[in-house]
Amino acid sequence: MKCFGRPDAVAKLTHTNRLAASTSPYLLQHAHNPVDWYPWAEEALARATRESKPIFLSVGYSTCYWCHVMEREVFENAEIAAMMNELFVNIKVDREQRPDLDEIYMTATQLMAAHGGWPNSVFLTPDLKPFFAGTYFGASDHAGRPGFPTLIRALADAWRDRQPEVLATAERATAAIREAVRVEAAPVGAVAPGPVVAERAVEQLAARYDAREGGFGGAPKFPQDFYYGFLIDRGERHADSRALEMALASLRAMAAGGIHDHVGGGFHRYATDAQWCVPHFEKMLYNQAQLVQAFVRAHESTGEGVFAASARDTLAFVNEVMTGPEGQVYSALDAETDAVEGAYFVWNRAEVEGLLSREQLEVFDGVFALEPLPNLPGHKHPEGGALFMRRPRVAVVGERVDGILRTLKRHRDARARPRLDDKVISGWNGMMIRAYAVAGAAFDETDSLARARRVARFILDRMRDERGHLLRLWRGGVAEQPAFHEDYAFVIGGLLALHAATDEPHWLESAIEFTRIQDEAFWDAEFGGYFFAPESADLIARVKTSRDGAMPSGNSVALHNLVELWEATHDERWKQRIDEMLRAFTGVLTESPAAHIHMVHGLARWLALQGSAKAQGTLERAPGRGSPETACVTATVAVERQRSSRCGEFRVIVDLAITEGWHINANAVSDPALIPTLVDVRHASDGARVSVVAVTYPEGRVFSGRVRIVVSARVSESVAPGTSLPLTVFLQYQACDEARCLPPIEQSIPISIEVEG
Repeated sequence: MKCFGRPDAVAKLTHTNRLAASTSPYLLQHAHNPVDWYPWAEEALARATRESKPIFLSVGYSTCYWCHVMEREVFENAEIAAMMNELFVNIKVDREQRPDLDEIYMTATQLMAAHGGWPNSVFLTPDLKPFFAGTYFGASDHAGRPGFPTLIRALADAWRDRQPEVLATAERATAAIREAVRVEAAPVGAVAPGPVVAERAVEQLAARYDAREGGFGGAPKFPQDFYYGFLIDRGERHADSRALEMALASLRAMAAGGIHDHVGGGFHRYATDAQWCVPHFEKMLYNQAQLVQAFVRAHESTGEGVFAASARDTLAFVNEVMTGPEGQVYSALDAETDAVEGAYFVWNRAEVEGLLSREQLEVFDGVFALEPLPNLPGHKHPEGGALFMRRPRVAVVGERVDGILRTLKRHRDARARPRLDDKVISGWNGMMIRAYAVAGAAFDETDSLARARRVARFILDRMRDERGHLLRLWRGGVAEQPAFHEDYAFVIGGLLALHAATDEPHWLESAIEFTRIQDEAFWDAEFGGYFFAPESADLIARVKTSRDGAMPSGNSVALHNLVELWEATHDERWKQRIDEMLRAFTGVLTESPAAHIHMVHGLARWLALQGSAKAQGTLERAPGRGSPETACVTATVAVERQRSSRCGEFRVIVDLAITEGWHINANAVSDPALIPTLVDVRHASDGARVSVVAVTYPEGRVFSGRVRIVVSARVSESVAPGTSLPLTVFLQYQACDEARCLPPIEQSIPISIEVEG
């Protein structure tokens, strides 16, 4: 491992505060501020209550650039620190150490300031309710924005002179936070969502897709690491060329862009522009782990070398820079060196010309370019630009490009290095287990599988308490902090991937044991789904996350884990829990599928498995829990010919029996609010093998009684004689009576045909 700079190195130890006893690299960075910082603990909370003093809560993390700026400008200023010490009880929180607190108080900032980010600056009543929130504040007033001294004087005056008003604000904010972080309970009798949710998710992603540059949305542009597996699966299973293209084009653009560290490997956290050229330079472990999986999946789908190369150089970066002596993987690499963001990573033209021969420079100019860094107020920028690729590396110059990059790397390795956050987060290491296992299996690489085993063994041996429960953090030989649900979810996911790659049973056994503990600690027995953290007196709200952020939510990951547990064991308890999960989140999945991509992906995987497991083509609507209705529609599916000549047509007959008093909408609806009846036939994994020629629906505005729908389809001539083709009949309808309409039903019904010579 390269010995990158220690995160707690301090040039002058003028002051020492209570943070000096912490193991958190972020808190240790502030241990010598003149601010009388407390960690989040009973001592600070009790003092605020005893003295009836408001709390200033500052939340950040060790590689946060603007956290560093605010520390230098505000928290190292002795005069400002004296004001803070007089007026507030000051608490520092590492968001990676306490993500439960971060989730609650970042929600406060988003609600109160209409934006979010770190450092997160929140002012609390002694009973921990927020009454003002913002992000970065400078040392002086600027452009109509108050500096931190102006702000804290005003807030202290309000607390002294208008305390009832402040308390009323805090109560309203707390109520809004509790509403924002809870998932709406599914109605009694809710039906688990079906395939249309995935179709809607693709539609919503397509509306945000940048067809010119790849990725989703504009600047700043984030990798959205876990979108791509969903889109590739969607493209392959449903012949959705648009979904496949969105994934592959985005990954190609990232692989070529400046967000990709071409010299040292791996990926920066996000791009500051829409073209992926200029990154925000910090590197997070969770990005590396998720992008490895995305690039491996893209390579499996296409065989393109650029995807395999991107996965491999990311693994090489993690191995070289972020891996400890026992196999543990550290959490992040800073963006700045000596208070200058990107200083370690950027290049200027004269520097490149001095390092490369004339022939190498000609190759360099044909493949690479340097993008100037934007001039942002408050940033100290180095001379030079971010390295990105003009065009993909091709085989003819590939070896020469590799030689150029090795030369640049030798030179860069001699520069002052950014700080490494050397704490180990169990959940992020679980992601890395999965990345190593997936890559090892796909590329048949024993080293990656060996690394996956080492990380897994480190977690099992060094990051559990005496009861066998998972701990979140490890640093310097000390493991601490009970794990949160996301930690369990990611570790279970890593162990399941390692079992799938090696077929070694003990990884599956450990995954099942952690699932048992997870269910005991976090499962919501009333409404379903997993809470983020156990109930605690120092939390003003209990969070249950379903939306994806920079990482997929713990509930999304848990759904994938349950699908994989069922696939590995066919134990009915996993099937029951999957059903409970899907029913719990059916409302949010239906309303905003694009905000829950990873959960939608888990749903799609489950439906695909269920479709392939069914032995017959008759399906009835199962009444929901407590539902007063019985099934309104029974669908029976038959293939007119079980054998289809190559290139010949075959017919699928769908007969619907609709209960008296009920009807379903026709295929063509006059009102866009109505759900049309749809039937489609697809190959289970490769849409090109079968094409639908025509679908014949009955006439009329609604269907009732007995209805027959006929699908004429054709087998591709590329299908070899003697092939047995698994097919899926997709059925959508909505049943209504004179007074109401039930939720839409979506079913995937498996059939098969045999192709004759």
